[in-house]
Amino acid sequence: MIKKYIDILLPFFATLFLWRLAAQTLNPNGILALVPIFYYGIIRARGGFLPMALIGCFLLDRNFDIMLFWTALFCLFYAALDLQNYINPATQRMRGIYLFMAFAGAGLLILGLWSVFETMSLLPLWTTVRMFALTAAAYMPITYLFEKITCWTRK
Repeated sequence: MIKKYIDILLPFFATLFLWRLAAQTLNPNGILALVPIFYYGIIRARGGFLPMALIGCFLLDRNFDIMLFWTALFCLFYAALDLQNYINPATQRMRGIYLFMAFAGAGLLILGLWSVFETMSLLPLWTTVRMFALTAAAYMPITYLFEKITCWTRK
């Protein structure tokens, strides 16, 4: 009985937990919240999680002090992957890490280049590379944990 609730609530709690766990060095602006948002919103799409994914993107926009950037990017990727039939996100190898890296990389590259031109400094580029490396490195262990919890709750 409790396993069923854990399975249902895991993506919601994981998104909020990783967003609130924002720390300057390990999770700048709560960027790791993109992992459950992308994984449960696109790769292992769960019914009823899409509104939470959008809320999570709004929360990231708030932390980054930008307006609707991550939300619009998520909607763009969601629509692009839904409209085409060449790439099936659910059957991607390694839990869709390449799609996630394209999603996070595109967003962080846009934000990084914007900050470089805005500040006339290359320091934001270093921050962008660090945030991309952090999210790409954390994607596999976090999604592995999600899969193990899902397998445990279905026994």
